[in-house]
Amino acid sequence: MKKAAKTGFFLSLASLVSLLSLFGFSAVHAAASAVTSLPVDLATVRVPLEEGLTATLSETHGINLEATPRRGEGAGALAIRLCGDAGLASRIAEANGGSPVLQAGTRYAIPFDVLSPEWQLKVVRALFPADHGAADGWVHKVRGLGPLRRESLWSLAVWLTGDGENFRAIREYNELHDEDVARDFSVTIPSELLRPAFRAALPVPEQPFLLQYGSDKDGEYAVYRLRPHEALYSSVVVRFTGRVFAKDVNELAAQIAKRSGIPDVTDIPIGYRVKIPFEYLQPEYLPKGHPKRKEYEEGLRQSARFSNQVKAKGLAGITIVLDAGHGGLDSGATLGGVWESLYVYDVAMRIKRLLETQTAARVLLTTRDGDAYKVQEADVLPFSRGHAVLTTPPYPIADPKVGVNLRWYLANSLYRKALQSDKDPDKVVFLSIHADSLHPSMRGLMAYIPAADMRGESYGKNGSVYASRKEVQESPTVTFPRQQRVQSEGLSRELAKQVVAAFQSASLPVHPFSPVRDKIIRDNGVWVPAVLRYNSIPAKILLEICNLANDQDRALLQTRAYRQQVAQSVVRGLLAYYGQGAAAPSQLVAETAK
Repeated sequence: MKKAAKTGFFLSLASLVSLLSLFGFSAVHAAASAVTSLPVDLATVRVPLEEGLTATLSETHGINLEATPRRGEGAGALAIRLCGDAGLASRIAEANGGSPVLQAGTRYAIPFDVLSPEWQLKVVRALFPADHGAADGWVHKVRGLGPLRRESLWSLAVWLTGDGENFRAIREYNELHDEDVARDFSVTIPSELLRPAFRAALPVPEQPFLLQYGSDKDGEYAVYRLRPHEALYSSVVVRFTGRVFAKDVNELAAQIAKRSGIPDVTDIPIGYRVKIPFEYLQPEYLPKGHPKRKEYEEGLRQSARFSNQVKAKGLAGITIVLDAGHGGLDSGATLGGVWESLYVYDVAMRIKRLLETQTAARVLLTTRDGDAYKVQEADVLPFSRGHAVLTTPPYPIADPKVGVNLRWYLANSLYRKALQSDKDPDKVVFLSIHADSLHPSMRGLMAYIPAADMRGESYGKNGSVYASRKEVQESPTVTFPRQQRVQSEGLSRELAKQVVAAFQSASLPVHPFSPVRDKIIRDNGVWVPAVLRYNSIPAKILLEICNLANDQDRALLQTRAYRQQVAQSVVRGLLAYYGQGAAAPSQLVAETAK
């Protein structure tokens, strides 16, 4: 669609002066005649805003603001008042005949495009009183001028997005076939396209998405309409189904595309109605009142009754059990020559150093590489297979499953010892540091917590490798009554949210959809990580600090600066969990020592 040509008769002030002079009128006479009014289109809407300011809408000139200068107000001052920038005085002069000198009593047309965001919003609201912000964008009710009473999508795109070429996205999003719309028709301009003035005026949505529901011969489904710059993989599958691993995301995207009649997942029109079968939806996205959603929400309410009541300045009296994932012969995720085990261990060492030097917390590690704890002052880390679980005797990590199980046995033993000196279980927390390998479109931190309903009541492991460890001998079986599991979910969720908030405040990448999760979904299976599932410590989280399958995340992890930022954010999350979110860690520990 090409921008409609402007038609109609409209003379600038300078042109009017020149024309009248041909008929014997002086320039002064012409200017004096022009003071009283500007040319008006046959179809023009005029809405007074305040003294000396009128919003105008016409077929030929679109939206403008007519302004009469205040006494003694020059062009620069007028531009500052209405445009926010004295440099725009030349644009105002250009729109009014080219003269930079303002004359008292004259109305000047201020182009909508140069108005400040505040005045753009005021003008549109005056001219289109039915317009309003909604969860997914700005809803514009067509007013229409002229005999056909219609507005072009190009004009709407110019007014509300600043770029007429956005008419295509608006047309697709509203599932329109014509390039103009009739009076009283409501058009939604997606929030991503809006000028800042209108984006800022949108309400804060209760949920950053809009789902509708329906059913057909194949069953019930949710409908999501793709927005500009969204993809089926990340904006639908990852967001609404909880799938994050590449194989799962790709397979489910293909199934959803087939169900929705999408022939090419890389070329889906904006606004296309994507059908998501109920069986794949996470419970929070099911319709209100659906049994699975009600069960999920009741679980949240039950766990939310438990929150940490301990306040510990500088983490005094707090024990942190710190676990670095994998290690030894278990390298974890490996991509581009990067071993997960090496880099998460370095992050754990940095967290340990910060906690021990800048807080009063006691830090206990579940693993160690070699004979000493060491922070590697290098970006790319050297290879090592020397990690061992610090049980009695230590277990050089050879079998990944044994390594994981001995970690939670060790964590439970450390927890029991901590309770011997301080009977308050809320003064102990558990952190396990990992780096995931997910769909490459995803970035940033995710925090896993233990879902209460996915943990049985008792567990134990058999075999000589377990029976030979003191920590297993102390308590071969662990038991979790339901009340204890519900409490643990609530405390763990609170801790995870504080760490996520610390990452966000440091502008570190965070997964955009549900960064706190209570289970892993993979290969059609659902489970809680063993290091959390069998762990007796009430507040416990597993942090996936980045996605190694994402090039940006992987490059960041290979810098000591990023790993240090991650460590600092984790510590700040711990401080916030214990009511110490305002001051720097070093300041808090100094105050504690007084």
